[in-house]
Amino acid sequence: MRLALVPRASDSDEVMPEPRALAILQSLLLKWFADRPTRIYEAGGGSLSYLPTELLEKADITAVDIDPDQIKNNRYARTRICGDIQEQKFPPDSFDLVVCYFVLEHLERPHQAMQRFFDALTPGGLMFIAAPNARSFTGLVTKYTPHWFHVWIFRTVFRDKTAGQPGRGPFPTIYHPLVLPERLIEFAKRHGYEVVYFKKFESVQLGKLRQRYPLLGKLLSTFIRALEFVARMPLREGDYHILLGKPAARPKP
Repeated sequence: MRLALVPRASDSDEVMPEPRALAILQSLLLKWFADRPTRIYEAGGGSLSYLPTELLEKADITAVDIDPDQIKNNRYARTRICGDIQEQKFPPDSFDLVVCYFVLEHLERPHQAMQRFFDALTPGGLMFIAAPNARSFTGLVTKYTPHWFHVWIFRTVFRDKTAGQPGRGPFPTIYHPLVLPERLIEFAKRHGYEVVYFKKFESVQLGKLRQRYPLLGKLLSTFIRALEFVARMPLREGDYHILLGKPAARPKP
């Protein structure tokens, strides 16, 4: 099955909000895996899944997370493993869908984690990657500010009093160069994968800020637009989704 590519957010002046981007991605996954049981690997799955409920209800899910508190709080996975996704190995053809949702930016060796995903995915399967864009406004701020500042923002601006506590984000961010979407796509293509879907969209945190503080959010959006004009860069495209397809096995002659 082949899904049509969706135009990139930069094709127009408007940047897609995160809820709409996620809804489109969920719809594509439902079409791909319609009416059949699915083996899913949630890499860095933690305690929350962003996959559609209709898909989760009929799936056999394996979640791996390095944080024992996240694994303990997981309620949707049949198999829960406390481990490092950069090291965790599964037999070939173990999963139909591999999901890595806002995790790669926290890894020191994302290329090794990706190789583990490639090995475990069945031919014809999909890999769903979500990550922040390090060349956006929010990505640059996150990259060049210390972790304590991220925790402070979550606690004061977003009023999450448990931010930074065991099992709670924000988690330390590394931003290995591979996490840049262009480099990630190039890496995947070198391993024979097809880009089924690619979309940049507005930062999750920027959307939350505008929802909680409309005036502040509007002022910040105006400021970022001005920076875009000066820098000639799409700084509002803070996050991205990528669906990678593993080529189906060729029949033996």
